[in-house]
Amino acid sequence: MLYRIWQSCFWGVSLFLGVFSLAVTVEAQPAPVFIPFMERIQKNLPVGLAMRLPTQLRVNDLLDIDPNQLIVRVFPSQAPPSYMVSLFTCDRSPNSCLLGSFSVNPKESASARRDLERHETLGDRITLAPNVAGYLIEGPSQNPSYSFSTVMWQQNDMIYTISFPAIERQNILYMALSMAREQGFYRR
Repeated sequence: MLYRIWQSCFWGVSLFLGVFSLAVTVEAQPAPVFIPFMERIQKNLPVGLAMRLPTQLRVNDLLDIDPNQLIVRVFPSQAPPSYMVSLFTCDRSPNSCLLGSFSVNPKESASARRDLERHETLGDRITLAPNVAGYLIEGPSQNPSYSFSTVMWQQNDMIYTISFPAIERQNILYMALSMAREQGFYRR
């Protein structure tokens, strides 16, 4: 009798946990700033590339930026295939308004491979996910000094890069962690 009560409770708890785990298994979405542009982002993504975007856009209060006012632009390239999603603070002069960018290249890209090797040699190693290491190069420590810092890593046959102002060092790392742990998405 006690065994049947225990068995009944066990199956009830198992069923509850199974339903609960289904309820909380929700596919993560990119940060809200990207949502209005997701159709364009996916439509322009070169075939075979998997883009990753952070679930949260993080920027310091020092920059006084309203994420809702950012302009999202996509820069696809077919030969060689590459893809960049950039964030701008204004619509006038793109270079002076660049906040940061997220890019993907196939691991066969010679230029992306060289950049990744440079990051592996000169950068600080960061564990982004199990079996995924990223490498941070801080812009001000380069010669000549550069105002943007970058994190690069290889994951699932793709090379990913994040580039943001050096003041955003900690936020760059948080966004890289988020990207590496999320599923990549492909062309629609």
